[in-house]
Formats: sequence, structure tokens, C-alpha cells
Amino acid sequence: MAGIVTVLYPKGVTFNMDYYLSTHMPLVQSKWGQYGLVHWKVLQFREEDPYLVQATLEFESTDAFGKAAAGPEVADIMADIKNFSDKEPVIMPGTVLKTS
Repeated sequence: MAGIVTVLYPKGVTFNMDYYLSTHMPLVQSKWGQYGLVHWKVLQFREEDPYLVQATLEFESTDAFGKAAAGPEVADIMADIKNFSDKEPVIMPGTVLKTS
């Protein structure tokens, strides 16, 4: 089954959405596509919610994400965070059990 990675940025961070969408997420795709990143989505939450932004990354499997996270490319992805956010995200990988 697919592996889903949820990346959450909490409310109150300094966040450059334009950079995130135009530079960071294409960087993620270019670095992790070789590991089985199928697609991604970015959500912006309401002001009253505890999180500001969520990225949902879908990999071919949870193992595929494990390989991506262990690969040398992760350093470039993590180093880029300072260009759009002043805080590190919460990263939660999971496995799809069932879908409709």
C-alpha cells in the first residue's frame, strides 16, 4: 500500500508560501521522485486552526519513503527549510490501510 507523509507547519511560524510552492516543493519532487514519490498536495488551514500549512506526500510505499528519508538528498531538502520557514515542521509518515 501507499506510504503517506504528512508535513505540518504550526501556526505562528514565519512562512513564505510563494517560495514553498514555487521552489521547495519542486525541489522535494526532484530529489525524491527517484525514490517513489508519486505526488504531493499542499493545504493551507484556517486562521483558527493549530497548523498553518500541511504538505501531503504520497510514496509508492512506506519503505519507499524510508529510503528517501535515508538518502543523501534529504540534507538538501531539510537545508532549504530556512528559506521559507523559521521553524522545523512536524513530519508524520504512515501507511494507507484502506481507501475508497
